[in-house]
Amino acid sequence: MVTLLLTSVLILGLVAIAIYYWQKPAKSSQTIDLPLPQARGLFSDFRVNQLRVPTDERPAETKVDNETFDDAIQAIRAFQQSPDRSSTTKLLHIAALTDDAKNYGRAIELALMSWRDGSLADLSAVELQALINSEYWVLSSKTRSSGAGFVLKRTLSTANNELQPTNNP
Repeated sequence: MVTLLLTSVLILGLVAIAIYYWQKPAKSSQTIDLPLPQARGLFSDFRVNQLRVPTDERPAETKVDNETFDDAIQAIRAFQQSPDRSSTTKLLHIAALTDDAKNYGRAIELALMSWRDGSLADLSAVELQALINSEYWVLSSKTRSSGAGFVLKRTLSTANNELQPTNNP
């Protein structure tokens, strides 16, 4: 029994030594020199105290044309004179067409204030919530993902939370 144990330990030792020498790289006179990658910093495209040349590829700022602005003013006045289903729809749609998150947020707040005080009797909470959420997608993705878009998302969340309990009977 002891002989079998000693023989198996000896064989395992020989196998381990054979594997070690088999995996050991052969010594050769050939050495392969790989080129080292050039170290680059985060801002390696310019040096310290060097002015950068301005590029002409600045994003074009979208500005509201006069027609859209006039439509927005008319929609706000129509809504303030008689807040109803059609004026609310037009207000939110025109505010979304301006592609400005702040303006759309103000339109939402104006519609919610009128809904709270009962001026929008012909518009249910479900319809107002659907209208607010659907017109949000008229805004461009750039506007929705901007800083003002983040504030708008919080306004939408508040509006949805306020309108949600009234949707469940």
